[in-house]
Amino acid sequence: MALVHGMSRPVGAHFHLAHGLSNAMLFPAVTAFSVPAAVSRYADCARAPGAATAGDSAALAADSLVEALRALCKDLEVPTPRAHGIDKDEWFRLLPLTAEQALASGSPADNPVVPTVDEIHDLYAQSYA
Repeated sequence: MALVHGMSRPVGAHFHLAHGLSNAMLFPAVTAFSVPAAVSRYADCARAPGAATAGDSAALAADSLVEALRALCKDLEVPTPRAHGIDKDEWFRLLPLTAEQALASGSPADNPVVPTVDEIHDLYAQSYA
């Protein structure tokens, strides 16, 4: 998923987070956003590790993947930006810039759903929690 990488770069730069950590923080929200454009592909991804069964519909399996990612992040204690100690005012102040930087990276163009700057902004806001 190219979008999560494009969104992680500005987060890492502005908040001094490792790329893998920022990917993990954003991955469930970005996956949920991307599912509608590639339901069967995400369903396959859910079935491979057993997050869904072969008998599950593609939509149910894809939704199960998103839930499995959320559960994995919780199990691994991946913090949200808020839980990591990133100041809420600073996070939201930088959202317009980070959203523009994420889109400008070119990575989001390779995502199943090519987001707008506003959609990236919303994904960052959802991820703050």
